Amino acid sequence: MRRLALAISILLLAATSVGAAVTKSFRQTTAKDFEEGEATGSMIMPTGDVVAGMKSTAIALDAAFVWCAATSPDGKVSYFGTGDQGRIYAVDAGSARARLVATLEASWVTALAVRADGTLIAGTTPGGRVYAVKPDKGDKAGKAGAKPFATLPAEHVWALSIDNKTGTVYAATGGPGKVFAIDTAGKARPVWDSGDKHVVSLLSAGDRHLYAGTSEEAILYKVSLDGRAEALADFDAEEVRAIARHGTSVYVAVNDFERSSGAVGVAASAPRGTRVTAAPSGSPASAGSLPRPGQRKAKAALYRIDADGRMEQMFSIADGYFTTLTFDADGRAYVGTGSEGRVYRVAPDRTAALVIDVPERQALTLIPSGKGFLVGTGDVGGIYRAEPAAAKQASYLSRVLDGEFHARWGLFRWHGSHGLAIESRSGNTAKPDATWSGFAALERSRATAEGGVGQIASPPARYVQYRVTFDGPEARLGAVTLAYLPQNQRARITELGTADSAAAAPAGGTLGTLATGTSPSATPRAHQPIVKLRWKVENPDGDELTYRLAFREENEAVWRPLGGPDPLTKTELDWNTEGLPDGNYVVRVTASDERSEPRDRALETSLTSSAILVDNRKPEVVGLVAKLPYVSGRARDDQSPLSAMEYAVDGGDWQVLAPNDGIADDVVEAFTIKLPPLPPGPHAVTVRVWDSADNVGAAGVTVRSAK
Repeated sequence: MRRLALAISILLLAATSVGAAVTKSFRQTTAKDFEEGEATGSMIMPTGDVVAGMKSTAIALDAAFVWCAATSPDGKVSYFGTGDQGRIYAVDAGSARARLVATLEASWVTALAVRADGTLIAGTTPGGRVYAVKPDKGDKAGKAGAKPFATLPAEHVWALSIDNKTGTVYAATGGPGKVFAIDTAGKARPVWDSGDKHVVSLLSAGDRHLYAGTSEEAILYKVSLDGRAEALADFDAEEVRAIARHGTSVYVAVNDFERSSGAVGVAASAPRGTRVTAAPSGSPASAGSLPRPGQRKAKAALYRIDADGRMEQMFSIADGYFTTLTFDADGRAYVGTGSEGRVYRVAPDRTAALVIDVPERQALTLIPSGKGFLVGTGDVGGIYRAEPAAAKQASYLSRVLDGEFHARWGLFRWHGSHGLAIESRSGNTAKPDATWSGFAALERSRATAEGGVGQIASPPARYVQYRVTFDGPEARLGAVTLAYLPQNQRARITELGTADSAAAAPAGGTLGTLATGTSPSATPRAHQPIVKLRWKVENPDGDELTYRLAFREENEAVWRPLGGPDPLTKTELDWNTEGLPDGNYVVRVTASDERSEPRDRALETSLTSSAILVDNRKPEVVGLVAKLPYVSGRARDDQSPLSAMEYAVDGGDWQVLAPNDGIADDVVEAFTIKLPPLPPGPHAVTVRVWDSADNVGAAGVTVRSAK
């Protein structure tokens, strides 16, 4: 009995799921789902969880872009090199403002390093000049504390590294791509020539060696101070943009820009370096970002190279490039992008999360500061302080969810923390505007074992959006389900006729007319009393539809059912007209979604066909008169125009017969046959005619030839 009850329950459940109005739901479970929303002070984890992250606050300054940064020996001051007026700014720990430190005689400060005594060393472009700056000696104009230190035989100074034991400054240059050593007196000497156009990244190895990354060949070198170099990695890319070290491992940010069609490249058969591979799905992201106008397309990857030479790709982006690289105290890498203003956190296990997303599209430099970071931007020059978001500072705004039709909102369920503040708003425009409702908290919200559930309070509309505010650093939002019931949509019958398009012609049209000049006997067509009704339907919401048909004579008012007592589920019916009087009929099809909707919500739609001619009677041949060599007569039909005529003599081959007016197109046609010479004696002449409904009628007459 238990098994029988279970079977009955399953059958009832299956029947209900087919016939009942279906509640739909939006579900977000993966990182990719949540990336379509906007994370503010929050992070989207690879697991698909959204957690409290970093809150960014702007520090204003007057610069076109912030290119480089360095930290004072005591970690209390951060310095930023900018363009296009060659200024250096300082941001004190915890400060919300930037102060001008120096204005150099160069348009672009491209590299900064700080000596143990606090002196700033600044590299510039163009001209390859290096300056020494005393941060505490400058005036309000920022000029008194800056002095020329060295001029290098290169166009650009891209990176600096200082040996604090000797005070030697190492400079990486472009045009040409070399490394120079500058002693404390400002005297420069070449240390190493890369043979490439630029050395764009430089890092002290701590053992009388330097790590150097080049552009345009994208090779990472370990360079000894006596000028010898060892290539550690060769990349099939354009540049090794940034180098950072953690423990015994070296991390490098590599950019592979799209080559121009006219560029001279390596032969296809030549060996290539390590190729940057980026997943087609891209990287963790947030909504609203736009590519930088006019930028070269690129992809980028972060690599880790261990002390034993093992190299592993840690993270990549399929569209964009890396600009800066640093670490936090827990050994996690932070890498900034120059395409969408993002900073990603990459853990040693290769999981990545978006942690900072600034409004500007270029995050050009990144340095640790306090519990967070300072980010210098391009596109519009600015500095942002990113720190762990305090309670209620972190939030997540979903993408606009489209119910496709006006919809009622149901329960919102989530996995994660119990104390999340969840709100929603709704409207009928694809982009939220003043016509949308305000954000409203969930009603009757309650905790569940997985997270929580509550009723969406926003009014019915086509679109809905939810916002989650995190109540603390441990708060977490996981999988989300938002139930909704779209407003029922009326189906529309767009076409109704017969399978043979000619069969849907109004009265007086032709049905199955033979091609001009074709003998009916050569292409015989049998009359069929079956009319194949066919119709097409637009069904916007995909409800299960049923159809009821009715018919009437064209000039009558009473509809008669067609197709049996049960509604049809297919969009076709073969109608047997054999028992009907000949005439013109119209058919009405009514579509209903009553099997998918409650009775008070079910909708119907109807369409009536054009007149359909029902003609099952044969045409007649009458009035045959023989007057050799002629036989004349008339062919007629009550409903359909005649379409073809033939005659035969003594059972011979059928010959095409034309009516007297030259075309068979009326319900009555007169004809005359001129017979060929016949042998003496009686002869049988038979005439047969077709109407346009493929009915055929015939009659004969006997003629006597005297010759």
